[in-house]
Amino acid sequence: MIDDLVLFQVVISSFLGGSILSLVSRNCGFARYVIYLPSMVGSVLAVFFSLHVMTGSPLSWTVPDVVPFFNLEILVDGVSAFFILVIGTVSFAISLYSIGYSKEYQDTKRISAFGFLFNIFIASMILVVSSNNGFFFLMFWELMSLTSFFLVIYNHEKEENIRSGMTYLVMTHLGTAFILASFLLGYIQTGSLSFDSLRASSQSFPFLVKSLMFVFAFLGFGTKAGIVPFHTWLPKAHPSAPSNVSALMSAVMIKMGIYGLVRTVFDLAGPGASPDYAWWGVLLIVAGSASALIGILYAVVERDIKRTLAYSSIENIGIILIGLGLSIVFASYHLVSLSAMALVASMLHTVNHSFFKGLLFMGAGSVVYSTHTRDMEKLGGLVKMMPWTTLLFLVGAVSISGLPPFNGFVSEWLVLQALISSSQIPSAILQISIAFASLPLALTIGLAAAAFVRLFAMTFLSKARGKLAPGIGEVPRTMIAGMAVLASACILFGLVPSLGISLSTTAFHLQYQPSSPFDAVALQNASGKNFAALSMPVVATIMACISLASFGFIRAMGGKTARTPSGTWDCGFGNLNERMEYTAASLSQPIRAVFKPLFKAHNESDKEFHLQTNPYLVRSMRFSSSTRNIFEESLYNPVVSSTLLVLDKIRKIQTGKVNSYLLYIMVTIILLLLFVRMSHA
Repeated sequence: MIDDLVLFQVVISSFLGGSILSLVSRNCGFARYVIYLPSMVGSVLAVFFSLHVMTGSPLSWTVPDVVPFFNLEILVDGVSAFFILVIGTVSFAISLYSIGYSKEYQDTKRISAFGFLFNIFIASMILVVSSNNGFFFLMFWELMSLTSFFLVIYNHEKEENIRSGMTYLVMTHLGTAFILASFLLGYIQTGSLSFDSLRASSQSFPFLVKSLMFVFAFLGFGTKAGIVPFHTWLPKAHPSAPSNVSALMSAVMIKMGIYGLVRTVFDLAGPGASPDYAWWGVLLIVAGSASALIGILYAVVERDIKRTLAYSSIENIGIILIGLGLSIVFASYHLVSLSAMALVASMLHTVNHSFFKGLLFMGAGSVVYSTHTRDMEKLGGLVKMMPWTTLLFLVGAVSISGLPPFNGFVSEWLVLQALISSSQIPSAILQISIAFASLPLALTIGLAAAAFVRLFAMTFLSKARGKLAPGIGEVPRTMIAGMAVLASACILFGLVPSLGISLSTTAFHLQYQPSSPFDAVALQNASGKNFAALSMPVVATIMACISLASFGFIRAMGGKTARTPSGTWDCGFGNLNERMEYTAASLSQPIRAVFKPLFKAHNESDKEFHLQTNPYLVRSMRFSSSTRNIFEESLYNPVVSSTLLVLDKIRKIQTGKVNSYLLYIMVTIILLLLFVRMSHA
């Protein structure tokens, strides 16, 4: 019989051991294995541990007085185990990938420092979802944020990376402040930071207190997840970080925000089964719809491949929030089966996004590793030079586009089913409001397909539109193997959707007992009679048969034909070249035009004429198009400017004279004495 506590301790020790070995290792080829093999072992054990907990009983462990007045409380229940499973699976693939990827830094940087931060980063995420105490939760949350910050600025020679890291640091601490406010409200009610105390007493909290806890948690965890308008750090930090870190942050770290929301909504704030709580779900649905649509709109016009993927993460977080919000709305009206279905859809998309987004960021990292550019306008033709990377990236692109028979289709299909089922809500106003949320979601799914057709075509197909470095070839085998792990998961969870649904229902059945709105029967029958049935193996078989039949028909009708090589019809220009191809900007131009107010697109054209021979004949023409971020220009830049202005005024009190500082102290003491006297009057 395996002891869960010992296994948990071994998991954490594996990552801590990897961090220590990283510090004592030298920059050499062997060091890369010393750094990442412990994280691979820890990740595999984390997966095994999470499955053992989900099929057994929760792990509870308390170490008293680790620091004065605070116990270290560890609780790994079904929800925690579910997220540990995601962390472990993705971390294993990325650790394997990193063995080859870190070779790029071996001769120019200290990979030992990187390995130390990498292992601590993964361990901190596991500890975040295992913490059962607000104090240690925030401590591990801060550890996760700081290690990821230093990983983002690992390439600190570039000033742009430093600015991106500082933006991330400011936004993540803003989110932490809201999380702290939520926990303090619970502490005021219970006198304890233990999550067990909050669970036991939350039903007796005043409605206003619970609502404030939810709002603060929504702002705090939503900032980490990257919801609009708190998303500004995400498209900056992901491109600046090394690609294996980008994969970890986008595939796993932002899911810590989802974990925090799930905990707050269903455990700590404890919403009752009352229509009064429906607005919680509506807020999540509205925020999710806005994040999904705005995220994919910016992704479809972006030319940086990593920034495109970052914006796409905002979109997928939006889809997750829509499912989570629907679950709350259904629960508030006692629609237990629908609530369970929406929750399963949300959590299934959490898993699926972790798989295909980790795969895509590793694929983008492989492209950058070989070509040394992230600009898709300078890429193209990589399918012949990097065939394995191309194939694996295609799996991720099809999955994230929501096309069958891959995993992205399954979870998006379930979210749409939950949206359609909102007609069973007894409130007509809510029905209409949620129906409007289905419109941006449908548009989002279509735009996502367009965005990744554009990304894949511009990066891998046709001819290169810029001068690529000579000798471009396939990346090391460990990088291919790491991508193959997640690609296999995308295919498996698509062809066998019951696997992902079973993991979700098992995890949340362990957490929510029959007395909860999420009872066992509802969870185990989440795909019951209220929803449209769809067999993914049958879909895959039909698609394969149609493809084979189409190929056979073309071959049969075409017969044997003679091949006559000749020049391609090219409008009289001579040989076609890469300058005559569609560019990434030209493919996205219709979307830029339709959503011009959002992008604030600015186009410039410059024409040169044959002035000597024919002044009306164009000799050459240059066209450039740029977009701007309205959130930075309209929201963040004014806030930053106003803050700096106020701080500049405050700075004037620093006179440098001791007499002035003594006067400040005296005035402060007098005001405090007056406050105490008035409070006791």
